[in-house]
Amino acid sequence: MRTLKPELLKNFLLDSPVVVDVRPPEQYNQDDFIQALHVPLSDIQHGNHNLPKDRPLLLVCERGVMSELAGLYLEAAGYELVYNLEGGLQKLRKVAEER
Repeated sequence: MRTLKPELLKNFLLDSPVVVDVRPPEQYNQDDFIQALHVPLSDIQHGNHNLPKDRPLLLVCERGVMSELAGLYLEAAGYELVYNLEGGLQKLRKVAEER
């Protein structure tokens, strides 16, 4: 699994990755990352998803911990193009505020 720094997100999105928000339903907020699909970590853990294997997957959560775990599950299931947003949405917000 690769780690993506929030500062590089804008350019990474040009490659049309599938952005996946892995937070549980009670933490999910569509407005945090409008383009994201919501697939909770528990669904990824149990294989209850139909994420493509032929496109990059960018996994996001609040702090980057759940998304990293989700990436490990996906890699174990044969996914190769898996990226985790370093520091999660929390760090992304901080970087955006600093600009």
